[in-house]
Amino acid sequence: MKLVIAEKPSVGNSIAKIIGATRRRDDGCTEGNGYIVSWCFGHLVALSSPEEYDKKYAKPWKLSNLPIIPEEFRWTVAESTAPQFERLKELMNRPDVDEIICATDAGREGECVFRYVYYQAGCTKPFKRLWISSMTDEAIREGFENLKPGEDYDALYRSGLARNKADWIVGMNATQLFTVKYRSLLSVGRVQTPTLAMLVEREKKIQQFASARYYTLELNCGKFTAESDKIEPLQAEAAAEACGKTALVRSVVKEQKNANPPKLYDLTTLQRDANKLYGYTAQQTLDCAQKLYESKLITYPRTDSCYITDDMEQTAAEMVRLTARAFKFGADYEAMGITPDVKRLINNDKVSDHHALLPTKEISRYDFSRLSEDCWNVLSLIAIRLLLAVSPVHTYDTVTAQLECGGRDFTARGKTVVNGGWKQLEAAIRAGLKGITSDPEEDKSDEPEGVLPPLEEGSEIAVKAVKQLEHKTTPPKRFTEDMLLSAMEHAGSADYDDDDDVEKKGLGTPATRAAIIETLVKRQYVERKGKQLIPTDKGIRVIDVVPEKVKSAAMTAEWESTLQKIARGQADDQQFLDEIISFTKQLIKDNAGETSRESNPFRFSRLPVVGKCPNCGKNVYEFQKSYSCEDSRGACGFFFMKEIWGKEVTPTQAKRILEKGSSITLKGFLDRQGNPHAGKLVLADGRVRVELDKQS
Repeated sequence: MKLVIAEKPSVGNSIAKIIGATRRRDDGCTEGNGYIVSWCFGHLVALSSPEEYDKKYAKPWKLSNLPIIPEEFRWTVAESTAPQFERLKELMNRPDVDEIICATDAGREGECVFRYVYYQAGCTKPFKRLWISSMTDEAIREGFENLKPGEDYDALYRSGLARNKADWIVGMNATQLFTVKYRSLLSVGRVQTPTLAMLVEREKKIQQFASARYYTLELNCGKFTAESDKIEPLQAEAAAEACGKTALVRSVVKEQKNANPPKLYDLTTLQRDANKLYGYTAQQTLDCAQKLYESKLITYPRTDSCYITDDMEQTAAEMVRLTARAFKFGADYEAMGITPDVKRLINNDKVSDHHALLPTKEISRYDFSRLSEDCWNVLSLIAIRLLLAVSPVHTYDTVTAQLECGGRDFTARGKTVVNGGWKQLEAAIRAGLKGITSDPEEDKSDEPEGVLPPLEEGSEIAVKAVKQLEHKTTPPKRFTEDMLLSAMEHAGSADYDDDDDVEKKGLGTPATRAAIIETLVKRQYVERKGKQLIPTDKGIRVIDVVPEKVKSAAMTAEWESTLQKIARGQADDQQFLDEIISFTKQLIKDNAGETSRESNPFRFSRLPVVGKCPNCGKNVYEFQKSYSCEDSRGACGFFFMKEIWGKEVTPTQAKRILEKGSSITLKGFLDRQGNPHAGKLVLADGRVRVELDKQS
């Protein structure tokens, strides 16, 4: 018998149907045709927590116990999934099972899901690897006809294991170190902390930004306008008065430019577009992509490649044809009579474990009404991207004219589309899409719009009017998930562009970035406001106290690059872990010792924040008997009592007072004689006082 172990029941059932293991058993598997098929429910086995090595590591944590570096790592079976692990262990060790087939997701994490169970069960039987890029019946059949030896993926497993151990070593030690140091639970991680640091750095730039006013001059030349460079406010009026009735054409430059079609999607670019266009979080998009994959509608989603291999050329061409017919927006593609350029999609050198995201042949017979709206939108994006990627180049002519007027240079630009190409198709398709919530500002292009009239160098142009245009410098934009995913992907790789054959480093992987963002939100280090990701006060303080090397994106990205090399057999996993251990020991040595109460920025971390202090801008917290600034015992001194004139001030009222300067009209204020009055609590001159209604 051959035992097939999938990652989830849905995947196991799809595989079982194809290989003939359709007889369902009561012990969590199916059987038939010489196969037994079972599954893992994701991770059944995980690295043990510190207290499972020694009870001294249990809370309360102590600095004297650090560092915690297991001589040999141990694994623990989760209590909730222990019954399924025991079933798999029993199946693996059945005498009639002579071969095991690993059919978990074809990636680093999927490899670990299987191997952890395999080794924890004490299994030594040979195993093979099912490595497929889609869940279609055809792909499963072909995969079983071409099973790979399990040892072919040993390097991939070592990479996954090294990542898990590194995250454990850094996360467990750093979290305990800074929690004890600041007497507040602070979660610190190898990837999550540098990611949080990028958000905090951006937020501080925004808070520190001081807007500056400047002007430009606009010449109205009848059929077109020309604009000057920046002018200081005090010079703008004089510069406008200096302009005469004519402008001299200094130069006219004509260029033909091309905008190449977009590449196919990898997971990160799909998540970015889904966030930008529909407001979906990275996790929502990943969840939809996984459902589409398990429904056999798309290829393996956790890919970092935007290309396909040359042996897929005919398959891709067929998918273009099927996509154009299966989706309504395919009519726009067919109406343009496009001859698809499939060869543009091919780059063998840039496909590692998996090729780019593609729809599968299942789209030609699937009832799309069965899909939820979000899954339909994600599938549509993948289908649209395929059609755009094989469409013609967008070609246009630009004209840039330099004019001189009043001793100042002006620029006029024009653009003429020569061949609409893929952008024409994109505009037609996008006009028919529903639910798009993208920011119009994100769609602005630096390219000119409109057409310039014929202009000749040395000629003079009549100036009908001169206008002063006022501008203000704007702060950096807060991160959206689209922007943060891009920043995570490119962290540590600032010197390469998309066309360079340089290894992308980055924070995390396409498969893990969504989870990192969700972790930051769950731990209340980051909050979502619309599409924006904004670090909380606690998140900012965490980054303020951890040392630079803990929050360094460049160093963490370098580690990720090493993990990728381990997966390719180009780096040693033990050497990598030795470096992680050395880093952790030095971190503990440099940051040992508790912080005094007065200098501890987290001393109020368990208290609710009700607003900002009107005097110094620091947090105002809700204490047992008062609402007080965190510096109420210092130079600031701001506070007000929770009971004023016999009236209890609720947190909601306190928040309103701090935000708007007064409460709403309240009843129940008692004077010295015990007489009730109506009135408001008013913030004035840095104090909160009662202002009674005149009629009360």
